[in-house]
Amino acid sequence: MKVVCNKNQLFKAFQLVSPIVPAKSSMPVLQNIKLTAADKTLFLSATDLEVGIQYPISAEIKEEGTILIPNSKLGGILRETPDEQITIEGAGGTANIKTKASKYKIMCMDVAEYPEFPAFSEKKSISISASGLKEMVCKTTFATSQEITRYALTGLLLEIRKKELRMVTSDGKRLAYIKRQSKQEVETDIKVIVSPKSLNLLERIIEAEDQELRIETDDTQFKVMIPQKDQKGIILFSRLIEGTFPDYESVIPSDSDKKIEIASGELLSAMRQVALITTDKFKATQITLEKDKMILLTRTQDVGEATVELPIKYSGEPFKITFNPEFFIDVLRIVGDDSIILGLKDKTSPAVIKQGRDYTYIVMPLTIEM
Repeated sequence: MKVVCNKNQLFKAFQLVSPIVPAKSSMPVLQNIKLTAADKTLFLSATDLEVGIQYPISAEIKEEGTILIPNSKLGGILRETPDEQITIEGAGGTANIKTKASKYKIMCMDVAEYPEFPAFSEKKSISISASGLKEMVCKTTFATSQEITRYALTGLLLEIRKKELRMVTSDGKRLAYIKRQSKQEVETDIKVIVSPKSLNLLERIIEAEDQELRIETDDTQFKVMIPQKDQKGIILFSRLIEGTFPDYESVIPSDSDKKIEIASGELLSAMRQVALITTDKFKATQITLEKDKMILLTRTQDVGEATVELPIKYSGEPFKITFNPEFFIDVLRIVGDDSIILGLKDKTSPAVIKQGRDYTYIVMPLTIEM
């Protein structure tokens, strides 16, 4: 293999690919970047077996082929060289890297040991806007579970029904659910659990929100193709999370009889204020509804007390319910400045936050009396 390419373009691709490379691994071969020269393109690939990426850049291909270069060595060379052009040549188990003023000879591992990347089938994929997918990821990933014992809840449920895409996350105490429309209809409904790591990486890769992305799933993989102007698309894949996601539709209340419209920014500010009096061991805020006002109260032993009052339109009976304020803060800071609808029923039923017709967030109350 022998290629000549722009160093800055190569470094940009490296910066997006290299975070996937594991610092330590029982498979040392995974600590390399795979470089493949073919079809007037240089492909940079990396994987940790859970997530993988293939990033193409333009290059002058003098000889096609594939080599592995240690991630740390390639990164160091690209960071330190001031030259604009770089030549990479691989042969006989070594990589020779040349710039205008420097030369490097690096020992390489056998390419045959590196895992094969799954193929992407555009015919089997569907289209979704980059902005739409980014919004779906942003408004759901924060509610995934961190408990490994609840493995299915550590991922995001992705459902595709006809032309409707749904994304759902839950940690057992709260649930986030959003839906968006695709321009294409799937013949068979899709229901898979996707790693949040891959979707967070996807957010960083997307540069233009007016792009149309392609999504494909199979029995074991979730794959996304991000088009590039005048260049082949970037391919991101992720191994699906095994397990069964709970029936989320059955836990979304439809009978909340106390509904309050409120500016999300005002409620976020109030929640942050009373949360100042909580501790790591005790996080509880009481919401009281009275005529045309909402009162937030936090009272923590050996710390103090905080009360914030907000004007609202409410004419029902006085009502009290307690929540972890962090669960409100998490969602309010990502929904933007629009108004939300807060739905409540009784002190043991979950609160429902709705933004428009397509986003729903529910949070379970606490049994603590303030």
